Parts: sequence; structure tokens; C-alpha cells
Amino acid sequence: MKLNTNISVENIITIATIICSITLAFGFMKYDIDVMRKDLELKVDKRELDADRNLIAYKLDVMMQDIAEIKQILKEKK
Repeated sequence: MKLNTNISVENIITIATIICSITLAFGFMKYDIDVMRKDLELKVDKRELDADRNLIAYKLDVMMQDIAEIKQILKEKK
């Protein structure tokens, strides 16, 4: 069996189709990766925001306790 090594229009079309499909596949993968990266960044930002709110609430609680202690000390001194 002898292979035909001549370049034909069908071979060129096949090669062009394969190149286009590979290019599209990589393009869609990059788009999916970008979408996943944005989702991950949003989740991280949300967690950081929640952590910041919890930290602020904790600091306010500690400050309120300190103020209550100072008030108690001032009342005892009078």
C-alpha cells in the first residue's frame, strides 16, 4: 500500500480545520479560567469583608467592655 504524499485541497482544509479547532479550544479554556478566577476573587473578597466585619465587631465589644470598666472605676472613686 502506497501513501499519497501530494498536497491536496482536502488536506489543506483538514489542517486548517484542526488548527482552528485547537485555537478555539484554547480560547474557550482561557475564558473558563478567567471566569473561575473572577468567581474565586469575589469569594475571597467576600470572606475578607466578613472577616473585617467580625474583627470590627470584636474590637467594638472590647472597647465597650473597657469603657464599662472605666465607668465603674470612676464611680468607685466618687
